[in-house]
Amino acid sequence: MAARLILFEDEDLLVVHKPAGINTHKPDRFEPDGISEWLTKRGRQLSIHQRLDKETSGVLVFGKKPRASQSLARQFESHQVRKEYLLLTSAKPTRKKFCAEIGREVTEFEYLQPHGDAHLIAARPITGKTHQIRRHAAFNGFPILGDTKYEGAPAARLMLHAHRITLEEGTFEASVPRAFDEPDALTVAQDCRELLFDEETNAYRLLTGDDVIVDWYDGHALVQWQTEKTRELKLDAKTVHEQIVTKQKRTAPVGPAVERFPILENGVTYLINFGEGLASGLFLDQRENRYRLLHTAAKRVLNCFAYTCAFSVAAAKAGALTTSVDLSRKYLEWGKDNFRANELDLTGHDFIFGDVFDWLKRFAKRGQTWDIVLLDPPTFSTTKKGRSFRAERDYLELAKLAATLVVPGGTLFCSTNQRTFAPEAFERTIRQCGRPIKALEFETVPFDFLPADCRPDPSASRRLGYLKTLWATLE
Repeated sequence: MAARLILFEDEDLLVVHKPAGINTHKPDRFEPDGISEWLTKRGRQLSIHQRLDKETSGVLVFGKKPRASQSLARQFESHQVRKEYLLLTSAKPTRKKFCAEIGREVTEFEYLQPHGDAHLIAARPITGKTHQIRRHAAFNGFPILGDTKYEGAPAARLMLHAHRITLEEGTFEASVPRAFDEPDALTVAQDCRELLFDEETNAYRLLTGDDVIVDWYDGHALVQWQTEKTRELKLDAKTVHEQIVTKQKRTAPVGPAVERFPILENGVTYLINFGEGLASGLFLDQRENRYRLLHTAAKRVLNCFAYTCAFSVAAAKAGALTTSVDLSRKYLEWGKDNFRANELDLTGHDFIFGDVFDWLKRFAKRGQTWDIVLLDPPTFSTTKKGRSFRAERDYLELAKLAATLVVPGGTLFCSTNQRTFAPEAFERTIRQCGRPIKALEFETVPFDFLPADCRPDPSASRRLGYLKTLWATLE
């Protein structure tokens, strides 16, 4: 976990610098995690006493022990906590310092200084209602930049930042985002990534824009244009490779010739290349699932549609023996190279070439079982024998075959990135796998795959995660 994200931690408190664009907690089970769920999956038991809007960055305090939670609850309920926000607006207030009130809601504002073409203002909420600062600023004639919900001028993000909080335990401060000085989508995205990632992870999605996606691999950029009409994109990168990725067309990446090179993800090495197919060799959107495998206690793992065996490498790093099945010998060899790059002995690990459906049937006849069976098939595919696969149509057959190979109490992992396969429908499909399901956990895209545009979404119910993953614990 990036050290920059953690502002303070002891046995009682955890104070973080929440990036813009991330919820405090997950709004519903099919949405991406909030920062609290993400931290919990990294071994922290947290209580929430303070929330920040998804679009707001800054100081966020969690309790870790009952005594800390009781202390925080008392301080917040009695309004003893002092909070200071910074905001940018295009309209200069008519007063230097004043209190704004709507009903029983009170916010103190103080004009600080001009800030480029905008104005910098401090806001100190006396009460703590949802959107209070945003509504008070708009009502008093200086709506926050990027706050189109409350009549603010468009901007790369909501220019509101929880800068400082003072508790009985001390004062904690989150540095002002660079986007306040360089208000563009790329800077907003970089602000977020610098908080989330450290030297153990140097590959991630850098930018998701309206017509372009940029993936970052330790300084090498893969630019995916969502339209055939491209434009100039300034990136400070070692190399830049570009490809067209639309519904009708997907081209191979074009750029300078590079050999396979290593990147790091959660301390694990994976080999990347832009010249051996339409993808790079690693699906970055599966990072959270690989993190979970990296901490699994499973002894045996079956990885179907293994591609370059990234799931297998993560499981093997945790001590599991893996079986990887794929229809490409080239990618299985790439997978072996990924094992070697991590100094993992190939002994005990199987790399099987062939059709997954055929092999699942063979495994069942042999009575073979695994602690975890991983299914991450392509959305659409056709085997050399002419078998076609469509996720919505064929996933149930696949899940039924795979479920027979899971030990009692083991896990069936099912993932799809087919956008038209709704999460509710996908869950209903997996529940029909033929085995009773003891527990079912849903995962979707990681934080860096959320749009770089952190402005309030006018359609709050719109789900952003195309990736749908279910970890099913079978009876």
